[in-house]
Amino acid sequence: MKILYIANIRMPTEKAHGIQIMETLHALAQMNLIKTTLLVPRRVNQIIKDPFEYYGIEENFKIVRLPTIDLLFLPFFKKLWFFIESIVFANCAFWYVLFSSKSICYTRDVLVALYLSFLTKPFFYEIHTLPERTSWIHSRVWKKSTGLVVISNGLKKDLVHFGISEKKICVVTDAVDTEKFQIKDSKEECRKRLNLPQNKKIVLYTGHLYKWKGTDVLIEAAKKLDMGILVYLVGGTEEDAQNTKYKIQNTKNLVIIGHRSHKEIPYWLRAADMLVLPTSGKEKIGREYTSPMKLFEYMASGTPIVASDTPAIREILDEKTAVFFEADNQSDL
Repeated sequence: MKILYIANIRMPTEKAHGIQIMETLHALAQMNLIKTTLLVPRRVNQIIKDPFEYYGIEENFKIVRLPTIDLLFLPFFKKLWFFIESIVFANCAFWYVLFSSKSICYTRDVLVALYLSFLTKPFFYEIHTLPERTSWIHSRVWKKSTGLVVISNGLKKDLVHFGISEKKICVVTDAVDTEKFQIKDSKEECRKRLNLPQNKKIVLYTGHLYKWKGTDVLIEAAKKLDMGILVYLVGGTEEDAQNTKYKIQNTKNLVIIGHRSHKEIPYWLRAADMLVLPTSGKEKIGREYTSPMKLFEYMASGTPIVASDTPAIREILDEKTAVFFEADNQSDL
């Protein structure tokens, strides 16, 4: 069996779905009789490391870079450049799949899925969120796909509401390779490695700094803590990290670290006394759709977890595995 995973992303990327895709393909390639290939666009990338080295993954599948028009490095008209790049990439992927031998296609990009819907080859579409307003593109992709893979029951529920048969939908939450987080280093050794203080309590958040992730609530909660407790935010793009630093200029116990290599994250998780998942409940993506990869990393680390009490998070955690607080309530956190 040949599987073509088609992803319109730079590779490698600092975004979480980069490691998700790489680990998915790595796991599939370990299965007998399955040959896997990742199709990505040939784009300008500030990260020059080989993807397998960057993510610390065995090279047991192939990465093919397809031509595209990449003008996203320009500081203006970014939405236009992304639209053009997406159209060109989807078109190239279409022709690649058309002339490839028998294969099953898999993607989480709706435009790619739309192009695949005009072929007779089977394809699966992975869904992480749904738009507020659906279009004919979504309807066609849902109808023509061989199957839909969603990361939460909230997504499945809404797709069924849109008329999709339950039999066509498979719920598969995010996941991690737990062995990567079973490190031998102690908390003290990890703090020494990361140059963190030994005599403070450390609260940690890892991941992006988008509003629906709830990091603003964590920042406000941090302001209420004394200097014996330090709150670290690890992750986010350079721009988001700089914007967040501006918000906390007078907060001495909150530290913005910025993006770190995925291979370094297990040491941060082990170094902390508490891990926080402050997902906001104000938007549907956080309240009902999300299945955060960071949460599974948190669980694999064994460090205590404090999490927002939302339906999506409740699909994974309960009172035996976390302490919950009211979503968006800084005082409760």
